[in-house]
Amino acid sequence: MKKIKVRFLRSCALLGLALLALTAWAQDGNILLYGGNQDIDNIDPATGENYSINAALRSLYDALFIYRGNDIEPHLVDTWEVNDDATVWTFKLKGNAVFHDGSPVNAEAVVYSFNRLREINGPPAYRWATISDENTAKALDDLTVQFSLTEPFAPFIGTLPQLFVVNPAIVEANKADDYGQAYLKEHEAGSGPFTQGRWEIGNVYEFVAVPDYWAGWKGESHLDGVLWIIQRDAATMKNSLLAGETQVADGISGSDIEAIDATEGFSVEQNVGFFTNTLKMNTQGEYTSDINVRKAIAYAMNYDALPEAQDVGITILPGPTPANFIGYVEGLDVPTYDIEKAKEYLAKSAWPEGGFSLDYVYVTDFPREEVPGLLLLEGLAELNITLNMTPMLWPDMVASCATPETGPDIINIYTLPAYLDPDAHLYNQYNSAQWGSFNSCSFYKNEQVDSLLNEARVLGDMDKRLELYAEAQTQIAADQPAVWMYTEDSSLALNQCVKGYTYSAMYPITMLFQDLWMDGCP
Repeated sequence: MKKIKVRFLRSCALLGLALLALTAWAQDGNILLYGGNQDIDNIDPATGENYSINAALRSLYDALFIYRGNDIEPHLVDTWEVNDDATVWTFKLKGNAVFHDGSPVNAEAVVYSFNRLREINGPPAYRWATISDENTAKALDDLTVQFSLTEPFAPFIGTLPQLFVVNPAIVEANKADDYGQAYLKEHEAGSGPFTQGRWEIGNVYEFVAVPDYWAGWKGESHLDGVLWIIQRDAATMKNSLLAGETQVADGISGSDIEAIDATEGFSVEQNVGFFTNTLKMNTQGEYTSDINVRKAIAYAMNYDALPEAQDVGITILPGPTPANFIGYVEGLDVPTYDIEKAKEYLAKSAWPEGGFSLDYVYVTDFPREEVPGLLLLEGLAELNITLNMTPMLWPDMVASCATPETGPDIINIYTLPAYLDPDAHLYNQYNSAQWGSFNSCSFYKNEQVDSLLNEARVLGDMDKRLELYAEAQTQIAADQPAVWMYTEDSSLALNQCVKGYTYSAMYPITMLFQDLWMDGCP
């Protein structure tokens, strides 16, 4: 036992020395030290998607449009027009955008990037599923790109902040037999405000500013770089921030908010958004394929205890969609904490007396995902069901969602709609065409729901679309592919020497690094 303790203390000491070294090095330049809870394990725009990956992609790449705050702005695009039925979208690009190797960002590069996204069909591609084909994107001239959609799609512009444009020459030079996925997973090929520096998964990720960035800088000044330092423990985040070893912390504990806010020179940005937590149940699994088992699990969750048990502000979900998001359906029949009701549903299953085990997968050393599992463990014990608490690193969790066979019984997943439309929240989670993404780790399949979601996303009439989304959510609620938990308030702690931060509900726990600058940071 003493050996284990000594080894642990030695590891902590080494981590502290490494952080001090980074801090000392950063003082030589205008370098933001960012305490990040989550790794950046994939920077391929065709396959990577979560909050930390998106923060990296917005730094390394440029897209046609960009979210600033809650507004969407043209970025690579100068002007655009759309036909009356929202099927043909024509964009004129700005003429001064260049990739990091100096080559121009032109219409052919946009077409190449779009077609690569479609062909690989990774998690980001759901945005354009059913509305595009191999002929959709076309370069009309060097700076004009046209998208001819196979169906009308009114929220098309909302999808374009995720169409990050890759340098075709770099991809082709590293194409191999996977369209460059192995290379782009850890190497950038963009035109964004930063290039890639040190890149050590599990430790630190470095972004180096492009001094003559083609789009310029929005603030009074700009950062020379960013070090995204992995800090999985909330206490480490708080202590590093207050000691001046970092300037931002994105995973602070709710219990630390008051102390940070009360410290001169520091503040915590708290906002209500759409960051949604669900427990996805594998609807193809041995036990969780049974609707009655899934209902029993949902009724065994102690929702009432969650607000006090969690260390951040949360709002319990009223169903598949948050009450503050477009398309929310009031009055759906969703479970509340009721052990007797849970027993009634279990009695209808093939295992009326329980007697089986389920795995609950959550992010290693992340209490916000561990706590719900512990509450569910207590509830399921009342049903004679054993819940195996199974911590995993995030990349391993994503990999487990590749197939129903590797998918866990229950997995704790955070999701965030990519644009302000019901399609962005529902399609990637509940359309069976999206299997293989962590968003759809329930492996849910209902042909009626598939049909409703496919139809709704191509209609121009918003009222009709909302009717279809309401019908789909009613069926989803009846099928219970997930335990709908809560939306989490975003909390981002920062040294007040960091300037230029604007909250965005689309990116609630990260920052747009190109808009920041520092004034008097230690």
